[in-house]
Amino acid sequence: MNFDFAKIWRTVILLALFIGGCSMASDISKNVSDAVFSRPEKVKQKITDPIKPGVRFSALWIGHASTLIQIEDKVILLDPVFEDVIASLMLRKVEAGLDINALPDLDLVLISHAHMDHMSLPTLEQLDKKFPNANLVFPAGVEQYLPPYKMNMVRMKTGNSEKLGYIGETRVIDGVKITTVFANHPGGRYIFDSYVWFEPGATGYIIEYKGHTVFYAGDTVYDDKAYKKLGQEFDIELAIVPIGPCIDCEALDFGFHMGSFGAMNLLDDIQADYMLPVHYGSSVYGSDPDIPVKTLVYLINKYYLKTVSGIQSMSSYKDKILILDEGEQYIFDKEKEDEKKKEENLEKIEEELDLSDTLDSPTSTDSLDKNIEDEEEKIKEENILNPEAEKK
Repeated sequence: MNFDFAKIWRTVILLALFIGGCSMASDISKNVSDAVFSRPEKVKQKITDPIKPGVRFSALWIGHASTLIQIEDKVILLDPVFEDVIASLMLRKVEAGLDINALPDLDLVLISHAHMDHMSLPTLEQLDKKFPNANLVFPAGVEQYLPPYKMNMVRMKTGNSEKLGYIGETRVIDGVKITTVFANHPGGRYIFDSYVWFEPGATGYIIEYKGHTVFYAGDTVYDDKAYKKLGQEFDIELAIVPIGPCIDCEALDFGFHMGSFGAMNLLDDIQADYMLPVHYGSSVYGSDPDIPVKTLVYLINKYYLKTVSGIQSMSSYKDKILILDEGEQYIFDKEKEDEKKKEENLEKIEEELDLSDTLDSPTSTDSLDKNIEDEEEKIKEENILNPEAEKK
């Protein structure tokens, strides 16, 4: 039997482009055209002071998967990509929601995998020049795509299987506890190493510092066993979870990525206090890049006061899922302080209402009269039993 290897390889490439990670074959021409002739939308009001003194915990969505985390005195970047055109092919729909020059400090950079929309070498070069004492953390397999940097480069083992318990390696880096956890996504950086040879090199992360725990899923598909296990092992305050790309976003997964519905299932499994959806809105993936978040909003309203599995819940997804614009920051301790003040105000109002009810209540007068009568009877009885008392 004769094989036309050229045709086989062309077919493999087309399939890889179509079903694979970060760009679909039908969108390449549009992405290239946009990259040459267009510009991304501007962020209206970029935050110029993203790291604030006194803030205990905050998250700023830069765009796509890139997120800035502040936990007390630590500053952490997740999969930072700041350029307008990613890998000379994909134009961002909206520019990065943060300027590198606005960062006064940086302690850790966490890379989930080497795909170009998650690991930007131009961005890392800029960060290396500005913050040479920062720590660059990445999963095993990514090192072959990284040049040497001044930053402290930390390679970590992954735990992407049930056999490994879905947990890889734990290290304390600059006082922050970092654990690699399950992610089901191709490693590599290009087409063949990612979608033909399936090179390893992808991970999620658990970040723990001063009582706060953040889960970053990286790129992954949904896995109920893995995420239920992580929910049992960690008390997660914030889960940063991809919701695209997807065309049928009401499915659990689309290709090698999780959809909006899968992300809501993950949230239920890991039992996080909050979820920040990411990995949408930036680039064209065969449909409107905002389809994942539009579907998420629809599902949030559909499953009001019940989980996606149909279980009744006292809390709504609206209270848990934080949908931010590019460049928007959510300060968790401020929200908690506001909630505490609201509770204190409600308590004061209730106390005032209780006091008012007591003073205005007609039964309170009757009760007072009865107490006076009882005291008079008691005095009379004492006088009868002790006649001398009346003379005195």
